[in-house]
Amino acid sequence: MIMSLDGFVNDRDGELGKLYASFEPNEEINAVMARTGAVILGRRTFDLAEADSYGVDYEFQVPIFVVTHHPPAKHPKENEQLTFTFVTDGVESAIRQAREAAEEKDVLILGVDVFRQALKAGLVEELQIAIAPILVGKGLRLFEQLDDFEISLEKLQVIETSQQVEIWYKVLR
Repeated sequence: MIMSLDGFVNDRDGELGKLYASFEPNEEINAVMARTGAVILGRRTFDLAEADSYGVDYEFQVPIFVVTHHPPAKHPKENEQLTFTFVTDGVESAIRQAREAAEEKDVLILGVDVFRQALKAGLVEELQIAIAPILVGKGLRLFEQLDDFEISLEKLQVIETSQQVEIWYKVLR
């Protein structure tokens, strides 16, 4: 997840471009991609891209589980590595299915609402946050709506690129 220094994962217009302007692929990001065996998306995150483009352009060519109340009318194109499962019975079910599909590899969660649900349910083991060098002032905050939760973290790793800082945390239970 890329977040502005003031805690937003998109700007006041719902756009992500300014946050990703400083993104630089690095060895650790490439390693994360290689260790990923399945991806969980929220429906809004899924809808950010053209559905049929995932099978061609998406960096994670793995099974994708989309948490939603309303699956799309038309199932998106898939390929040998990338398949879609639309999960309508909650984030816990999506995580269970994704872990099974990933086998020994990691499950990556993308999407603020799905991430918050998983974090509240105690299903997140690690956080990886890249901090973009920008203050956007308004938008969608990553850690909002966690008022009733206190979550302790242990820093695992910090990577500095020329423009941003990436921090890995272990979620302590």
